[in-house]
Amino acid sequence: MHHGIVRYRWLKVNMRFSLLGSLVLPLALVLGCSPGDVSLGSMTYPANPPLKLTEPAATVPNGACPGSLRTVKSGPDIYGAWWEVRDDSSAILMVGRSVDQGRTWKIAQPADTLDRGLAGCTRPAPAIAADSSTNYVDIAYFLVSQEGPGVFFTHSMDARTLGTGDGIFHSPVPVAYGDHPSHVSVAGVGDKLVVAYEDPNGELNTVGLALSQTMGHIFEQRVIISQPAMPARDPMVAMRGDSVTVQWWERPDSVLVGGRVAVRSASW
Repeated sequence: MHHGIVRYRWLKVNMRFSLLGSLVLPLALVLGCSPGDVSLGSMTYPANPPLKLTEPAATVPNGACPGSLRTVKSGPDIYGAWWEVRDDSSAILMVGRSVDQGRTWKIAQPADTLDRGLAGCTRPAPAIAADSSTNYVDIAYFLVSQEGPGVFFTHSMDARTLGTGDGIFHSPVPVAYGDHPSHVSVAGVGDKLVVAYEDPNGELNTVGLALSQTMGHIFEQRVIISQPAMPARDPMVAMRGDSVTVQWWERPDSVLVGGRVAVRSASW
């Protein structure tokens, strides 16, 4: 089946769930949270932020956009995701597996080839997570699809077969549509999966959280977790059991890097 048709069907499913969510929300506010609903903790500003970027070092693959490689270790292997640009300045999302501690990427394949954007290498890097207990590899990223730009998710449920013809990536699922290129982060434990992302829709940058109990095949819940008055950027997310920790930078538009680190927990 053509990828565009599959993605369109996923879009219709997600639109249906979004419509149902908008109808159910007022009742949920009256009756309280039902099982499976996300419960948000208070926002904090710790002196020592809990989340650190600990990517395993790896050789940059030939043809990869500078700065786009993101890596994660799972079992004995290292997995990586990166962008490769076509001649027309659209890009291919590549995912690879290294069996020699990141020295080489002999096993690599496209995960999403449907980009229609013309940003070249000036695009946010993808995010990658891996779960050795399930053998899943999860990728979240911003891309300009045929249906429109936004944050998308794809994964392989048999990561060890990448590059052998069996390492199939599922058709991309939309997380949030919008024009603004977004930095993202992804984490998963078993069938539960979360994507933290800069909301691509708003005039003021906010951080959203999308939650799935179906391995990312459908995102049942989405919630904005940053405060609305302060631009929020560069989210990071981690999971342990049913607990989620999201961390991001708060800084005004006039500040290019750094700022104040905000942290918020969630559970569901």
